[in-house]
Amino acid sequence: MTRFYLILLLLILWLVGGCFLGAKYYCLGGGAAVAKTTAAATAATGAVAATKVAPVAKTLGAWKVNDGSAFNFNSNDYYNFKLSNTNHLTPRSKGLDDATNKTVTYLKGHPDRSLMITGYYKGNEKNNSIFPNLGLARANNVSKHLVSLGVPASQINTAGKLISKDNDYWVKDGTVVKGVDWSFDKKVASNDRIADIKKRLVGKPITLYFGTNQSQINLKEQQRKDFADIVYYLGNVKGSKLDVSGHTDNVGNRASNIKLSKDRATFVQNYLQKNGGISVAKMSVTGSGPDRPVQNNKTEEGRKLNRRVEVTLK
Repeated sequence: MTRFYLILLLLILWLVGGCFLGAKYYCLGGGAAVAKTTAAATAATGAVAATKVAPVAKTLGAWKVNDGSAFNFNSNDYYNFKLSNTNHLTPRSKGLDDATNKTVTYLKGHPDRSLMITGYYKGNEKNNSIFPNLGLARANNVSKHLVSLGVPASQINTAGKLISKDNDYWVKDGTVVKGVDWSFDKKVASNDRIADIKKRLVGKPITLYFGTNQSQINLKEQQRKDFADIVYYLGNVKGSKLDVSGHTDNVGNRASNIKLSKDRATFVQNYLQKNGGISVAKMSVTGSGPDRPVQNNKTEEGRKLNRRVEVTLK
């Protein structure tokens, strides 16, 4: 019996010793090899992760326009505008003119459809137009071009939209490459906008003030909105026009003031034509000098308010 326990004890010691030696081998030999292999794999993976992939340059691609299945075109060119400018660049490419002419033909043949022209602009551009933003001014510039090709103004609507940071690539080398976009919709039978403009602005002057011997214009935000509505009204209401009348205080002789008031009115007329695209034929100019004051000329404040140009929608 004693011999049996002795043999059992030896067997247990043999098994424990074998496990100890195996573990030591794993840690110093095979285990190190496995760890080394794992570290190498991790290093390799890290190297791949650290590699920077060059960003893919964004491009505009073709200008694609459609009105469902009824009409579509692809153009490799867009309407371009120089920064802080409202007139699209000319000469236009043949491809762009072909796309425009196709749109014109489609609209003429489908008087039940309307076109929305959206003009784009950057936030840091200088707005010298009469419109609330350069996008709307650019849309109106292209609208005027389409009207000159025979599209009824009543089939065109305009809007302005700020170019987002994600679309900065639309601007290149000082040029807004994608100046406008357009889409189609059903033409609305009644036009509430015209009725609203008529109620608010017809016969009610927009007054622009001038300093002594000055001919500079600084439009207020509301005046820009009003002029955008006036441009729309002039384009859609037959026989509508603007009366541009100049006025002065009573400082100096009357003849000089009559001339000065007419010069200021002409300056405003030219300004509206250049910065709003309003036809000179749609505007009449008069100069009343000091004859129609709105305040007493005995005070400086009164004289300041009398030095003005009134633009009235008729």
